[in-house]
Amino acid sequence: MIGRQARSDGEMNGKLDPDRIGRIGEDQFKLLCERAGFYCNKSVIDVMGWDFIVEFPVTSAGPALPLDQRPTNAAKVQLKSTLGHGGNRIRLSLSAIDRLAKDPRPALIVVFRLLADGELQSAYLVHLVGSELARVLKRLRLAEARKARDINHTDISYDYVKSGVRFEPTPAGLLAALIAACGQNPGAYTIEKQRQLAELGYESGQFEVEALIQIEGPEHFSNLLLGLSPLKPHQLRVFDSRFGIRLPYQGTLFDDLNDLHLTPPTLGSCEISIRGPGFGQAARFQGEMFIGPQMAGPHGTELLIRTADFNIRLTPPALKFESVSSIDDMEHSLEEWAELLRALTLMATGRSTLTIAGNEWIPPITFPVDQPITGPYLEELPLISAFADGWLQLLTNAGLRSTDVFKFDAFWEANEARMAVNILLNPKSQARFEFQTLEIEESSPLPEGLYFNSSSFADTSLTFSAKVFFEKTDDPEWRYRSVGFKALDVQPKVDDLKEYGTEQATAYDLKLLIDPNNIILVPRSDTPERPSSASGTLAK
Repeated sequence: MIGRQARSDGEMNGKLDPDRIGRIGEDQFKLLCERAGFYCNKSVIDVMGWDFIVEFPVTSAGPALPLDQRPTNAAKVQLKSTLGHGGNRIRLSLSAIDRLAKDPRPALIVVFRLLADGELQSAYLVHLVGSELARVLKRLRLAEARKARDINHTDISYDYVKSGVRFEPTPAGLLAALIAACGQNPGAYTIEKQRQLAELGYESGQFEVEALIQIEGPEHFSNLLLGLSPLKPHQLRVFDSRFGIRLPYQGTLFDDLNDLHLTPPTLGSCEISIRGPGFGQAARFQGEMFIGPQMAGPHGTELLIRTADFNIRLTPPALKFESVSSIDDMEHSLEEWAELLRALTLMATGRSTLTIAGNEWIPPITFPVDQPITGPYLEELPLISAFADGWLQLLTNAGLRSTDVFKFDAFWEANEARMAVNILLNPKSQARFEFQTLEIEESSPLPEGLYFNSSSFADTSLTFSAKVFFEKTDDPEWRYRSVGFKALDVQPKVDDLKEYGTEQATAYDLKLLIDPNNIILVPRSDTPERPSSASGTLAK
């Protein structure tokens, strides 16, 4: 009798054992990669989480793609081969998927489904990115929360039919599947993968805080929820919350935290305009509207409008206007100061109106501001506001713009600039010139003069000229004084002021030039000066 080699029980029964299925799958995968033009490198350490590194062919260099910019692309692949007798699920070690999924390069699970004789039937690709990456990270977070850190003995299963993309187990099918997963820009892929690794699960925020606080009454509670008063916790516990799974926060970010501010639900942006009686200029501000908590009691739900400098609180019975900080501590550009000072000046009269509009949830509403505001410098505000508006107009006429930010103190030192505004823009100017004598004959008509000068305020400087009209007086010491001005010119500051004055006099045929070097400024009693002492907030 002729002797024959004994066959294994699996072969004799017509079945393939798991090890043989795995080897058949690996051989088929390497063969497909070779035929598709990939470079397939097998892992020699089984615990690394991947079976193969598949490298793409290097793109050919050319005029449009120099060598130093030619990208290289590769993916890590975990290969699973199955006969599919147990359904469409495969199981993998969570520790292996941990290593695989966190690689910044494309991480793929390729599943080969074999027929009973070992022939390839179908193939699937599960891409560990997006929701599949989030699933891995959530399982790891849950294991950490349960203190089950021995993930070598924990499995994660995949329904490769539902989670994966089917492709034909041919060279062309493998090529198309890997290109679709990895894309053509490995740099952009890596950036997006790193972002997902850092941010997935934190869509609702990263930190949750438990704090023990003391509430002093309904008004204090409302202020806390509107973010107007700080939370001062007696006890503070911070958690890092990812996928809704909380872990105690171990960092130092909150070590120096003494106060917390809540942010109430927002209703979006709005516009606030404050107008006075008559034809005067209004003041306008951009704000954001917030809805407060539903409170029992006479005032009910409160609506909060916040701007950079003040808050408006609306309740059914009343409107409250509150400053954010002291006017002396604020820093603004000239345009911002002009709007704020104009608003305060209008409200200080007790005869202005305040309109809130421009919000899709709340219709426009107008309130009378019939209660004068309180605060420092209220007597000086109208003159300072008029100067800010006037200087802005002169800058516009001169083609200039002020961009620097500065404090309110600058307005107290603006006498020369205020004089320029008064002369050029005020038909009934409070500024005037007085002279002991003019070099004219007694019988001659009073001449018209030219005043020219340069003035600066904040970060801007300009040069101007104006025609001056005179009259005689009965004052034996000052026999001539000006009675009016007519603005002639304003432009960016010139280098040679005397030359400018001569040119202006020639252009307007004026013989009498008033040299600014010969003028002594004497402040009038109504010129705004800083009060000797002041305290309080901007407005209440």
